[in-house]
Amino acid sequence: MDKEWRERVVKNNLDLIILRLLRTKPLWGYEVNGAIRDRFQVYLSAGTLYPLLHSLEEDGYIHGEWDSEKGRGRRIYKITDTGIGFLEAGERATIELSRLIQSQAKSD
Repeated sequence: MDKEWRERVVKNNLDLIILRLLRTKPLWGYEVNGAIRDRFQVYLSAGTLYPLLHSLEEDGYIHGEWDSEKGRGRRIYKITDTGIGFLEAGERATIELSRLIQSQAKSD
């Protein structure tokens, strides 16, 4: 996939990508950014990632807790039940959109 398109697709679906990562296990922001960079070859600035994490938390999709056991404090994020429902709905919508785009291409 072309780098420009990969970045566009990832950034447009960032909330679902983050929720999918957190459904696997709780992560702190730096780990979320690293997982996205490793899987999609897209680097997110702190100005992109952290406001979205705060927004997802305000909307009740994730819950963050401070962990300071290993020296410097960091916020560990976990997906909530509401977040799981939002993720599942978003994944269904994404699959449906892809199906509609593909069926349109076949009819052209």
